[in-house]
Amino acid sequence: MITNRDLLEQYQVFSNNVKRIRKQNNLTQEELAELADLSISYVKQIESCKDFKNLTLTTMLKLSKALNTTINNLFYNLNQ
Repeated sequence: MITNRDLLEQYQVFSNNVKRIRKQNNLTQEELAELADLSISYVKQIESCKDFKNLTLTTMLKLSKALNTTINNLFYNLNQ
């Protein structure tokens, strides 16, 4: 069974990866938001790991394309 804690931990991995890959690509949050067709406030919300319940597959796809990576890489836990 997947618990809320499991979901939060995975979202933290996702959030950290979005931020890390964005910085590796020398993008600001504003630039990422524009490339992904998302609001700046939503990108900030994702990177600060808030309100993960609103994350959709469409958003994940937009972010992965804007960051030139795969969705899988956004969920890969570097700490394992």
